[in-house]
Formats: sequence, C-alpha cells, structure tokens
Amino acid sequence: MNPLTQRQIEFNARSRDGWDVFGLHRDKVTALLRTVPVVAKLRLCVLGAGNCNDLDLATLLHTFQEIHLVDLDAEALTHGVARQGLENNPAVRTHGGLDVTGVFDELAGWSPQTVLRDEDLRACMERPVRMLAATLSGPFDVVASTCLLSQLVLSVVRTVGEAHPRFLEAIQAIRAGHLRLLANLVAPGGTGVLITDVVSSDTFPPLGSVPDASLPQVLAKLIADHNFFHGVNPAVLARFFRTDPVVAPQVTALEMVPPWLWDLGPRVYAVCALTFRIRGDPPSKT
Repeated sequence: MNPLTQRQIEFNARSRDGWDVFGLHRDKVTALLRTVPVVAKLRLCVLGAGNCNDLDLATLLHTFQEIHLVDLDAEALTHGVARQGLENNPAVRTHGGLDVTGVFDELAGWSPQTVLRDEDLRACMERPVRMLAATLSGPFDVVASTCLLSQLVLSVVRTVGEAHPRFLEAIQAIRAGHLRLLANLVAPGGTGVLITDVVSSDTFPPLGSVPDASLPQVLAKLIADHNFFHGVNPAVLARFFRTDPVVAPQVTALEMVPPWLWDLGPRVYAVCALTFRIRGDPPSKT
C-alpha cells in the first residue's frame, strides 16, 4: 500500500474512538456548517471527513437534505457513519477511497533526492479538479474541507523534506490544487468553508490555557514568529482566494471566522476557518 495512505489509515484508526474528545471542536464545525450564508442548503459535501468525529451528522441533517462524505479511508467513513447510527440513511452518502490530490501515488514516491519538474507541480494544481469534479456528484450548496489541508501539506514535508530546493513550490502546488477543488465543487451562489489547524501545543505549550478572547492576538503573534504548520498561514490562505487566477474570479464575500481551540488530549490545536461565496445565482430548486 502507498505509505502515505497507510499512514492516514493508521491515524484514523488511532482517533476512531475519539468521539468524546472531539466534542467542543465538533460543536464548532457543525455550527459553522449550519450557519454559513447560502441561498439554499440542500447538499453538503465534506472533504476529509474521516471518522466523522468532527461532524454531528444528525444535527446537520436538520439543515441539509443530502450529506456527501469524502475521504481516502473508506473504512473510517463506514465506521464513522455507523457510529452515529446513520449507516442506512440514504441522505448520508460516503465516497471512500478517493484521493483528493489526484497525485498521492506519485507523491509517495518523492524523496529529498527527487527532481521535481514543472509538470509535476502542475499536476498537483490541476489534477484534483480534473479527477474529482467528475467523480463526485457536484456541485454542492456547501462544500467544506475539515482540517485536511494541513495533512496534505504534511505529506510533502514527509517526502521531499524542508531542505528540498522546490519544497515551498511543492507546498504551494498541493495547496492550490486543494483550494481550487474546494471552490470548483461549490455551486453558483453556494458557500465554501475551509477549516484548518494552524499550530499545536507541541511548539507552543501554553496554547491550551489561552482564553478564547485572547486567541486571535496570540495566534497572530505565533504566525508573526513563524510558529505555525507549513502552508496554512490564514492570511496567505485568504490572499490565495483573492488573487489566484483560477479561483479569484469566482469568489466573493470572503470572511475569516474567529479561531478556536481543539483539545485532543495529548496536544491542543488552534483552528482557523474562512468562508467564501461562489458568484452567480443558484440553480432553481425543485
């Protein structure tokens, strides 16, 4: 098996029984998805749903008529939906075994010695839309990426490494491919939601004791000090949606969501989110 895929499956297996410790984070994610501005909330798609520990599916079904859950780990999706007693609910649809990067097999073969060509980086940017848009039954009224971007970037860190001469370009390419996919799956008039962990208590031990009111200022200071995960600087993410030649013409109403803490026990994460609208009128609903 692709070692990156195996690592993700092992991570999901370790967090499979983490429903309780995900509680506050799940409440934040679920509430955000229910309250994002959109004309009609008929269909939701979640990229990186995994074990669904950060999604209260029953609550979301009060808002959405269909929920589509996407993840590389099909077993995690199956377990997660069953954990919430919705395995026989036709409104909850799982799309397991899907590589949202379109290049995970190639990425697994990268190393610090790999010569990355321009066409390799273009593939990272272009394949997600080309391969996933046709596979998923989109577009959707709301599309969310839930703490997936940092995992995708981490795959680059683990393969080519930070010393690689094209490390930054590789991160930018993987990020661009994911954010373009996120925007592409949103219907005209619909909303995209990007949720990402930004920093953990591994590199800032006092993080868990930061009051909610102080978190934006503390996080801004950490980012200014370059203490954050590669590729997920919230200001850079917002700038991408404003400037990327593929995405920017489609995007309007870009908003940052106040950050929150996600306490997983062994470590605490600071989580940021942003929402955006896709220009145009939604299709008529029947």
